[in-house]
Amino acid sequence: MIFARQKKDYSIRKIFIRYFLLLLLFTSGGLLFYCGVLITGHFAQTSSSAEMVTEFYKSSLDNELEKCVLYEQKLCYSDPAFQMLTLSNLSDADKITYLSSVQWSLNRQVSSYEGIFIFNDDNSVSAMAVGESFNDNNPYVYYFKEQLRYYWLGGNHAGYGRWIAYRGADYSMLMRAVKVRDILVCTVIKLDHIDFVDYSGTDLIDVRFGFFDQNGILSGALAAAETGLTTDMLLNPPGHIQFRDYYLLTAPVEGTDIRIFTVFRTEYMWSVTTALITAFIALSVTTCIVIVFVFRSMNRILLYPVEQTASAMRHLEEGSPSDFRNKNRSNVTEFQNIDNALADLMEQKFALDLEKQQEAFEKDHAKLQYYQLQTRSHFMANCLKSLYAMLISRQYEKMQMMIIAFSNHLRYIFNDTLKLVPLKAEMEEVNDYYHIVLLDRTTPFILNTNIDPDLNDCSVPPLIIQTFLENTVKYNRQSDNLLIFDIQISRAELDGAEVMRILLSDNGAGYSDAMLERLNSSGNDLYATKHVGISNLKHRIALLYKSGYQFAFYNKPSGGACGLFYLPMVHRDGTDVS
Repeated sequence: MIFARQKKDYSIRKIFIRYFLLLLLFTSGGLLFYCGVLITGHFAQTSSSAEMVTEFYKSSLDNELEKCVLYEQKLCYSDPAFQMLTLSNLSDADKITYLSSVQWSLNRQVSSYEGIFIFNDDNSVSAMAVGESFNDNNPYVYYFKEQLRYYWLGGNHAGYGRWIAYRGADYSMLMRAVKVRDILVCTVIKLDHIDFVDYSGTDLIDVRFGFFDQNGILSGALAAAETGLTTDMLLNPPGHIQFRDYYLLTAPVEGTDIRIFTVFRTEYMWSVTTALITAFIALSVTTCIVIVFVFRSMNRILLYPVEQTASAMRHLEEGSPSDFRNKNRSNVTEFQNIDNALADLMEQKFALDLEKQQEAFEKDHAKLQYYQLQTRSHFMANCLKSLYAMLISRQYEKMQMMIIAFSNHLRYIFNDTLKLVPLKAEMEEVNDYYHIVLLDRTTPFILNTNIDPDLNDCSVPPLIIQTFLENTVKYNRQSDNLLIFDIQISRAELDGAEVMRILLSDNGAGYSDAMLERLNSSGNDLYATKHVGISNLKHRIALLYKSGYQFAFYNKPSGGACGLFYLPMVHRDGTDVS
């Protein structure tokens, strides 16, 4: 036994309310999700910037240390003057000469926070060059040199050839010494005076950095004091916690026992985040209010015709159409028109039933509409709408550009399409059409051309390029990607004859398999409903050239439609160049 499926009654109003609630839910959820993603991305970007700055500081110091090591090696093992100073039987006059040469080399090498000292046990060989940070107190420099000599020649050092930390009363340094025979070369870098970047005029003023080792903080004590950092915290970082006042990163310095730390203030991050949250809350509330307002308005507007139609049918069944006109009055003009139209419909019901010719009219109209739809383009209507919108918004300069390009386009398309035109004229039409598209579109659209200039006077079928450009714009209208249309025209050879090669491609959705089969076939596609321009173009090419041409349509592997044409090389005067 087959049971008939019982249909349940439902209310349009309830369905409308249900859709409204779903729309409100998804809109609110989408706004909250986007707000969370934006905030998370903001923190991620800040963390990434902090890591990049830390890595920049670290690599800058690594490069500086490597440069110092290379100079030491060059000085000790490649500099002839220094090699001569290591000889024991050198005269005083020669020693002075060689020391001057070494001193000149040292002066060229040191940076503002660097010092290079050369000495031996009895100070018979002595030279030094220091940066600006050492020149505040010259006697101090000589005293510091004696400290270094005592440290390295006293035998209480950690060893030559490696960078070690050296602490003074009010300074911290990295130093490295190399001994050649009885002469010692010591390079020192003042950690308190290292400055990698000029922060003036930048937003990195909230970045502080310094150096530390197992024994304590070497430099950046002020930054550590401001942020409350201790040696234990630096040796065991508390982790990358976004909700603290400061963001701490540490990294080892290669070839040394010290580490670099960078501290970022996060107050400005929270100020930006607070502004984002406030803006999104305001946007969410405004969106919800707008949706509620639109719902109430649309509920009344959309349901009013349905309710009035039901009321009119009831009055019609009761046989009192005049009562409907008298009882249903609204103060909204459009609703009054609906009421009057329903009343008129009720009064003319019997008269409309007598119009038996409607069916024949609809058939004729549908047939006429089919032929009209096959060649009709919405482009002209869209241009007029765009011009009207520009007029309303008073974009007169843009209107002038649109009208000029549109008039050129109309003048061109109303030419005899069975005649050849110069390639230069076709490209002018393409540019006019392209400008119209740019003026009418809200999303970017790029036109790339690569044309052999010697082919500008050669003739081509009109609209051969514009047709594909129009299809690209038409069938990729919903794409969010940057639309690109490429035109490549060059000389080629086909069956031993010189031809013009025209390659037209885009990065859009491409052709469907069925469309490719139809376009590449030689069958009659007179009744096609899509890509009518391409079909007409194929017929015109066959009529114009008879033979000596080829064409193919395909999709690029990366996506996008391609049209390839090989056309006979016809000069502007109509002679066949081939």
